[in-house]
Amino acid sequence: MFQKRGIQNYYLSDYFNKEDLLKQVLNQYQLDIDGIHGQSHWIRVFENAKLLSKHYEVSLSVIEIFSLIHDSCRINDSHDPAHGKRAAEFAYSLQGKFFRLSDKELDWLCEACLHHSFGKTDADITVKVCWDADRLDLGRAGIKPNPKYLCTSIAKDLSIIESAYANGLNWRNQRNKS
Repeated sequence: MFQKRGIQNYYLSDYFNKEDLLKQVLNQYQLDIDGIHGQSHWIRVFENAKLLSKHYEVSLSVIEIFSLIHDSCRINDSHDPAHGKRAAEFAYSLQGKFFRLSDKELDWLCEACLHHSFGKTDADITVKVCWDADRLDLGRAGIKPNPKYLCTSIAKDLSIIESAYANGLNWRNQRNKS
């Protein structure tokens, strides 16, 4: 299914076996792949993370993998407070099979997944970029990102917030037309 949509070509990293990782993520994903937490969201999170990573020294492998798996273990699109914990456990289970991160990077990835929905703002810069990249995509739910819940000065920039919000709203409006 993801080959038709071109998502396998979107992630260009050499840090992991992207095709096998995508298959693994999609095989266990329980929700609508085109839904609010699906592949379009993952791509926008990755785009946000790439933008932010131009301003900070971060682990590109962590932000790329985070964008794929942070919401991949959700059991519904509404209230699912344990999805971050499941995503962190999923990330840990994939280490050595689908990607090889240093111990520190794996810790960052698991922390980013575990706490991405709880409004935390204090962590390593790589984790902060992951959280901001996800939070900047709240426009898909009709919510404008609040700088209070963003971690980095670049993400808090009003032009960045407005641009990300517009991207999310555009997806939402397109989806609602379908």
